[in-house]
Amino acid sequence: MSRSLGLCSLGSFVLAACGAETKPSVLLISLDTTRADALGAYGAQPSVTPRIDQLAAEGVTFEWARTVTPTTLPAHTSMLTGLYPHRHTVRDNSLTAVPLAATTVAERASAAGLATAAFVSAKVLDRAFGLDQGFATYSQPAREQDVVTSTGFSARSAADTVAQASKWIRGIPVDQPFFAWVHLFDPHRPWVAGEPWISKARGNPYLAEIAATDDAVGHLLDALRASGRYERTTVVLVGDHGEGLGEHGEDSHAYFVYDSTLRVPLILRRADGARAGERVDSTVTVADIGPTLCEALGVANLPDADGTSLFAVAPPPGRGVYFESFYGFLHYGMAPLAGWVDSRGKYIHTSAPELYEPLRAPREPRNLIAERGELARSHLAALAQVLSRPALSTGASVRDDAALLRGVQELGYASTATLSGPLPDPLAPSELPSPHSRATELRTCEQAQLAFELGRFADAERMLAGVLRENPGNTFALEYLAHAQIRLGKLDLARESFENALSRGPERASTLRGLGVILQQQGDRAGAIARWTRAAELDPSDLETLRMLLQAAQESADSAAESRWREALKRASAP
Repeated sequence: MSRSLGLCSLGSFVLAACGAETKPSVLLISLDTTRADALGAYGAQPSVTPRIDQLAAEGVTFEWARTVTPTTLPAHTSMLTGLYPHRHTVRDNSLTAVPLAATTVAERASAAGLATAAFVSAKVLDRAFGLDQGFATYSQPAREQDVVTSTGFSARSAADTVAQASKWIRGIPVDQPFFAWVHLFDPHRPWVAGEPWISKARGNPYLAEIAATDDAVGHLLDALRASGRYERTTVVLVGDHGEGLGEHGEDSHAYFVYDSTLRVPLILRRADGARAGERVDSTVTVADIGPTLCEALGVANLPDADGTSLFAVAPPPGRGVYFESFYGFLHYGMAPLAGWVDSRGKYIHTSAPELYEPLRAPREPRNLIAERGELARSHLAALAQVLSRPALSTGASVRDDAALLRGVQELGYASTATLSGPLPDPLAPSELPSPHSRATELRTCEQAQLAFELGRFADAERMLAGVLRENPGNTFALEYLAHAQIRLGKLDLARESFENALSRGPERASTLRGLGVILQQQGDRAGAIARWTRAAELDPSDLETLRMLLQAAQESADSAAESRWREALKRASAP
């Protein structure tokens, strides 16, 4: 239950400063792909984050914060709903959208009369995936992407996103309370930061992006201060997940659930100055962000939240939190990962269970499952209990709602789910390999992806074919193999690879789009249109697919279809 504490009820000094009628404002800053140990506030030396370090000095630093899953969309959904992934049902990027049954912090704030705005830096948080619920303004990057090889997400720089957010802050009345969310994507690959950041980071490209992000955070806080609102605004800064950087054989993120990608920074700077300089070593989770924001805003708490508010007090020392990753299952034909972590240890349930003691050995060098069986059983029981909590109804999705796609249902689309059935219970027995045991395979996939991006299509084909000989269910390898085969002119093989990917894994818009391109080139116009239509249903924000459908309708002189796709394209192109 929210304590509903407004800033102006926290003491006579604040009452005198802001007036009894002034409501609090809150700024949420989420940093993509940011390890806690990349920040000076968490011990990085030399520090490349002076502005974030200063924010930490003014507030509370949570030493052991963890994400719920090392992927962007599910992690942010947990932040804004207070729910674990198995309850809000968003388990991967671009797979499903936030259900309409979810209640977000922005909805609570909007209902209380606050101005609401979000400024996101990557398409993975496109409003089509539903996190725009409750935000009157939802600013995002353009949706353009390559028609055949759209395997990544369009993004904009932290500087550009902060410029948009700062303009919005300057544009609202000074006495208007607000809730704003600013998402910064720069530390995500590819790392392209130049000077002066690369020099500040001593040539480390990842830390150069962290430095650039810190500078953008500083500009955002300066804009808040210049607007006269800094002393009346609570600021929460949090990472959505970390980055492997080679630890445990993981170069990026999403595959594994080691603390290199699970542990994140979390800093709470209260507007009233309370708890300045405090450091909390309790176990916390990004699912705590939602309840914390609600208490800071003085609005009703989120319904049936898994997280707890961190605004006034730290959780008890023995508290545990949930985490998972279905990325290996959904993309690579491997077992799901789920776990429970508290001050005693960290248990990872998969086809080959693991247990670590991060407080004693933060790098998690050795699996202690054989030595700590009693603790593993205790954590497994906690896992079973949290997984028994009910999920939201997924009968309605906001991916085909929101401003850009309200007309998609008029085209006959009722569902945007891409799975043929429910995801498996992560505690169910599995004969699939644990992703943690297949680091070499996953690294080979990343190397093949890089080869593809560098135009070395034959090398990518060779590496991916080798992966598939060992693991035919690796749908990531199948899709990238198909893209490489297209570039090598092997259309029949590419078609077979795409069809194998569709038969073995979730139904993905990118796979259907690529298959449609091949069918068109092979003279099967009807087959191409069918695949593109389904792709548009799954990802109706994809401008290139909509353009191909519009062109096909024009070429076939189908005026009704032309009108429908033109309208869909117009909606998808809306800012």
